[in-house]
Amino acid sequence: MCTFIKYTAIAVFTVLIIGCQETIDVDLPTTEERLVVDALMRIPQSNSNFVRAYLRLTLTTGFFEDTIPTVNDAVINLRSNSETFRLNLEGNGFYSAMVPRDQITNDEMILTIFYNDEIYRSTARFVASVPLDSLTQGDGSLFTGDETEVVVTYTDTPNQDNYYLFDLDQGQYLTSEDTFYKNQQFSFSYFYDEVKPQDTLDIELIGITKPFFDYMSIVINQSGSASGNPFAAPPSEIRGNIINDTDETHYPLGYFAIGESFSDQIIIE
Repeated sequence: MCTFIKYTAIAVFTVLIIGCQETIDVDLPTTEERLVVDALMRIPQSNSNFVRAYLRLTLTTGFFEDTIPTVNDAVINLRSNSETFRLNLEGNGFYSAMVPRDQITNDEMILTIFYNDEIYRSTARFVASVPLDSLTQGDGSLFTGDETEVVVTYTDTPNQDNYYLFDLDQGQYLTSEDTFYKNQQFSFSYFYDEVKPQDTLDIELIGITKPFFDYMSIVINQSGSASGNPFAAPPSEIRGNIINDTDETHYPLGYFAIGESFSDQIIIE
């Protein structure tokens, strides 16, 4: 069993004021506003002939801003080998469309975003995943003894290299590759700081590509495991797989990926 441990770095700043108080203005460097594309399309396994393809558009903002600007006036198309689908605005930067399952799981999908007189484009292919074998609550702990251990078990897809993204609820994400457990059942423990009895955790396992695995590993590392949703706004300008066809220097942030997802719940005792 492999244990992934969350670390929280705490920075303590001490200000020594002697004599009269003086206001110090700090000029932070300004960065160019960029489009942020959260386009991980999770495709659950079901008997439905159609699936919901969705994404969210936001903009980068200043360091001290409390709110993230959303984009609600873009035109977004998703094209398969035979058909083009318009993603309709749902509000708060979210767009979606119903797409035939056989097309999104078999074709190379082309995403095109028209926004602010610029054209953004990317491609992605569906990546299969595996079900969660079990979610169980353990009795282990870390530093304070108050953490809650959840043991996640799944079986790797045989005879190929596999990369996985775990959505562990509460804004917690984890990447994993099968280098050391290829073709085997594998378990790991994850420890939660802020859960209590009768809380429900929704855990999701998503199949991803090696490039998206590399991208998300960097994003999770930079954002910190306890910082909330890393898709909301990357902490630095980490380049994804979306390009600006109009002006390559004004590149967007974010990633376009399509992955099969399996989910399960556990109620904390």
